[in-house]
Amino acid sequence: MIDSINPTAKTIGTLVGTVILGLTFRWQVNSIVALLCVLFLVTSKRPDPTTLLKIMVPITLISLSYFFTGWLFSSEQALFALANNSVPSPSGKDFYNGLNLGTRIFSFAMLGISYSLTTDPHELIASFIQQAKIPMKMGYAILTAINLTSLIQREYDNSKLALQVRNVPVKPFDTKPVFTMMIRMVRWSERLSLAMESKGFSEERTMQRQMRIKLKDILFAVGLPAMIVALGFVFV
Repeated sequence: MIDSINPTAKTIGTLVGTVILGLTFRWQVNSIVALLCVLFLVTSKRPDPTTLLKIMVPITLISLSYFFTGWLFSSEQALFALANNSVPSPSGKDFYNGLNLGTRIFSFAMLGISYSLTTDPHELIASFIQQAKIPMKMGYAILTAINLTSLIQREYDNSKLALQVRNVPVKPFDTKPVFTMMIRMVRWSERLSLAMESKGFSEERTMQRQMRIKLKDILFAVGLPAMIVALGFVFV
């Protein structure tokens, strides 16, 4: 389901929901939002399990560290208990303070992860151009930045290799291959711009990928923030 949501509606719902979540401080709300995001990831076909695991492990460790920090070091009484080799009881303000902090970090992270891993970048830019009415040139610039990441690394490696072939030493953090790479990338971008203009890539051109706003997109954009608001009132 989450894969078919219009990216613009998903962006609005996620951003507004994140702002509203930041105004609450209830571990119940954080936990429900985090579980909902986990459901989005499980039901989506886009996330790679290996990539998801690499992201989830550090996020979970950071959330646990915030939980124990908020639990064990939230008050002078807790510090006094630790000084006397006493273990704080898993109850009271200290424990819930740690629970609020840990789940807060985890819920914010899960919102971002579920958004980024379930959104196709090409559909996102096409939706921004068609629904959010961003300029076509800005959309092309973002798409270029997304698609040229691997090319930049390859050009940097080629620049280093060209210098080494000419017996020019390349030290770590050397600027010579970076300067060469920038020149080659500028020339490449000029050729790409000329090719796009010659093929009719202008502001007036039609787009093959048509993105539309449906009822389920509106329900998501409105429903996610509304759900967080409702949970905030329920767990007051």
